[in-house]
Amino acid sequence: MKLKRAPLAACFLALALGGCERATTGERIPIYDRPQVALVVVDVQKEFLEPGGRLSVAQNQVAPMLAATNPLVENARSLGVELVYVRSESPAGGELDSRLLQPSGRVFRKDRADAFSNPELDQFLRSHSVDHLVLAGVFADASVYYTAEAAMNRGYKVKVVRDAVASTSDARRDHALEALQREGVELIDSEQELSEWVRRKKYLASR
Repeated sequence: MKLKRAPLAACFLALALGGCERATTGERIPIYDRPQVALVVVDVQKEFLEPGGRLSVAQNQVAPMLAATNPLVENARSLGVELVYVRSESPAGGELDSRLLQPSGRVFRKDRADAFSNPELDQFLRSHSVDHLVLAGVFADASVYYTAEAAMNRGYKVKVVRDAVASTSDARRDHALEALQREGVELIDSEQELSEWVRRKKYLASR
């Protein structure tokens, strides 16, 4: 499996999440007759959100991130969007934060920053004809960043919900978002994305 070089700015976070990362590549997804959308919520775990944790995000970002993420999670399935949670196993046994809404959805574990390092994620998305990923979670400059890159390497269309991601500082979050946008990731606000899901469901229902 080929690997892309990691930006140095993300290495210390990636080391804590399983190694200094390079986004994985894989077989490109096919063109689907009825392509689907998936919301992928990455590493929203209590170890990363609670103050004083071994590796925690900036506390001023936690409440806004959850406030933006939870409406997306709550409405995804009813609006025809697949719901996926990704959970880091570094630290081992990490649990999703209790403040994150957790309706039924698939949970995939990973031991590296890149969620596609677990091949079961890609297999699940392909089996559901998903070609468009919407990413939320932590860390913007590690797990979200590398997962977005790995998705693009496989031909997925990728959005990152800019008000639904967090990192260890505002600067690190903002720099990561700027880098992803330069690489072709679309940045979108949570309310706008939710509105797009509503319009999409209405359109599909009218066909």
